[in-house]
Amino acid sequence: MTFRPILLLILLNLWIPHSSAQTLRMVADQWPPYIDNNAAHKGLAAELVIAALQRKGYQSNLRIDNWQRALEGVQIGIYDIACAIWKTTAREQDLLFSQPYLENKISFIKKKGLKVNYQHFTDLTDFIIGVQRGYAYDEAFMRSRALLKVPANHLIQNLQKLSQGSIDLTVGDQRAIKFSLQQFMPTHANEFEFLEPPLAQKKLYIAVSKTNPAAQTIINDFNLAIKEMQQDGSYAKILNQYP
Repeated sequence: MTFRPILLLILLNLWIPHSSAQTLRMVADQWPPYIDNNAAHKGLAAELVIAALQRKGYQSNLRIDNWQRALEGVQIGIYDIACAIWKTTAREQDLLFSQPYLENKISFIKKKGLKVNYQHFTDLTDFIIGVQRGYAYDEAFMRSRALLKVPANHLIQNLQKLSQGSIDLTVGDQRAIKFSLQQFMPTHANEFEFLEPPLAQKKLYIAVSKTNPAAQTIINDFNLAIKEMQQDGSYAKILNQYP
């Protein structure tokens, strides 16, 4: 363990209450409408996960933090659960993943006036693409050295750059992009359009630190709860609250 994770552990232990074994420490980054610190139920993903865990007798504390700190915190066991995460081979080394409980449609978006002949991301070598730091959009896309990718910390920064013309395209989950445009750029929302087909269809999971001795039990309980919610209609009831 390096000095940085040790310091992170010390600092976060000041915040995290030492509670019963049934209380799970969850973390996610601000990612509306999936994770939203300003929403009554903390967003679509948070509401589904919390409801599923409650069904199996778990209580949970959700902390919303910077994504890199959140991911590192789960990997080294400061937190028990990453509430909304995409699966990658690298992340599977430290984390045990649930069955997927949502799906994200990851797409490029552009201004309507820009002409783009697009079928695959390899068609975009002539364009400046805004990406968000720390997000695993698509492994082949992220590895590509033929594309000009400009990183930013937040989706809204890329949408503002797109509106201003400093980038040609940005990429992200369609539901998250639509939400950001409606909330922060409503007068510009109709200026943009998504490219088809999407870059990827990503499945959304919870992930539990492998340092947690109850990791497999938590995952099994969560998977069963989601199936039960889908069968009894409570899953759809939550989903339908988020257009």
